[in-house]
Amino acid sequence: MCLAANHFPHRLHSMLKFFTALLSLTLTLRAQADDLPAIIDPLVEPILKDKKNIGLVVAVWQDGKSQVFGYGKVFTPVGEQVPDGRTLFEIGSITKSFTGVLLAEAVRRGEVKLDDPINKHLPPDLQLKSHADGPATLLHFATHRSGWPVQPPLLGLIAKDSTNPYASYDRKKLVGLLATLTPKKPPGVTYEYSNLGAGLVGHALVHVAKADGYNALLQERIAKPLGLKDTTEAPNGEQRARMARGHDKEGEPVSGWDFATLEGCGAIRSTANDMIRYAAANLGEIKTPLQPALSLSHKRQRAEGRMQTGLFWVLMTLPDSEIQTIWHNGGTGGYRSMLMMVPKTKTAVVVLCSASQDKIIDKLTINIVHALHPEENP
Repeated sequence: MCLAANHFPHRLHSMLKFFTALLSLTLTLRAQADDLPAIIDPLVEPILKDKKNIGLVVAVWQDGKSQVFGYGKVFTPVGEQVPDGRTLFEIGSITKSFTGVLLAEAVRRGEVKLDDPINKHLPPDLQLKSHADGPATLLHFATHRSGWPVQPPLLGLIAKDSTNPYASYDRKKLVGLLATLTPKKPPGVTYEYSNLGAGLVGHALVHVAKADGYNALLQERIAKPLGLKDTTEAPNGEQRARMARGHDKEGEPVSGWDFATLEGCGAIRSTANDMIRYAAANLGEIKTPLQPALSLSHKRQRAEGRMQTGLFWVLMTLPDSEIQTIWHNGGTGGYRSMLMMVPKTKTAVVVLCSASQDKIIDKLTINIVHALHPEENP
């Protein structure tokens, strides 16, 4: 006891020095976080090194404002350029988050309930067969627990162009599939990511709203209210001139993806300017009448380990940190994208890439989020 007492002043001094150094380090990292290129540039550089035909845009919402940075090069119909906040990319499955917001808005309007069987709102030609344990609800589909498969069976084999697999999968083919396909798994039990399921939710929402297609519903209920001028399934001529061409992981040009049906799973094109504005609205940083639906869309509905689900959104605490995030990523044949939000700090990161870089873009986004939150990392 005497030994401990004799050393207490020294230990206190050491602890004070430690916490002073820690505070200094945190303030230094925060200062670096305020200088975004100093953080982002070193993280992007290895992705571009020794790779051809790759361009990407990073957008950050922090402290109530957005900043956008372009890297590499993209090829548009008007020529080669460094991408910027107005360059269009396919955002792939980030489309599902928009479908989740549309679902939440339909709930707010009293058009549907989350526990409604999806068949209640699907048109007559798209009625589904039910598992013996019961029908799948809208919530089952929106949390990927419907029991339906990831995509229409044999999609790639029956496609006219295997590099653009959804382009020839039209409503007639979907009607034929639903007339014969019975889910093998009961609803509400197993998480199984489903493009088919998200597309069916899109059809249900279009039908109940009496809208003229998915894009019309998207424009009416999300894009126009939030001021998303370049978020669309069907870019016009001026927008197509700003569309980056997609490339595979080897950097070779590939076809873009078109959706003859099932648009709600992955059909949207957008820009970094629009996507970071969309993220800011989800964080409550942009005031909009759509706020109740945005909030409902990322309310926790189901949980499975570290991963929780809202209405198509993923809710997760990043590994080895205390950073709680809401996110969705996306990938098509020639593009990769990710949007990640940190509600606690009202921060968001969006990365859009003109090459199919698998999980590299996901990792880049997570690394940027980590770097912006040094105080949340152990």
